[in-house]
Amino acid sequence: MMLHFATHPFSELSALQVHDIFKLRQDIFIVEQDCPYPDIDGTDTNWLHLCGFDDEGLVAYARLHCPGDETSEIGRVVVAQRGRGKSYGRELMQRAVVEILARAPAQPIELNAQTYLLEFYGSLGFTVIGEEYLEDGIPHRLMEYRP
Repeated sequence: MMLHFATHPFSELSALQVHDIFKLRQDIFIVEQDCPYPDIDGTDTNWLHLCGFDDEGLVAYARLHCPGDETSEIGRVVVAQRGRGKSYGRELMQRAVVEILARAPAQPIELNAQTYLLEFYGSLGFTVIGEEYLEDGIPHRLMEYRP
């Protein structure tokens, strides 16, 4: 099954959409990964919100920052448990790159990848550009996609 995608600035999201986004992020990044951290970081209003839906609702999500005059960024990439093993993560990331390049075609795209996902992001054209670091106790590496 292919996902249905929608991309919105924060100001255009309904209260229910914001709730669903924050719940999905909380379920994975805080509960599943057992990592208490401030997911609601006060910057969501500066990002575009890419939502992937299946028949049951929100199943995949990423936030996109594409200022046009500096490096673009993909963050908070997440797929609900029910969507794993179905290539939803690949669909989400491919769509994220397309959305950013449509808005900022000449800018590189960065993401802070959890280290166990380096091969996945590498298969999508991202390359490691930084040393491993801990973010909220989880190993990460900075990665970049160059158009």
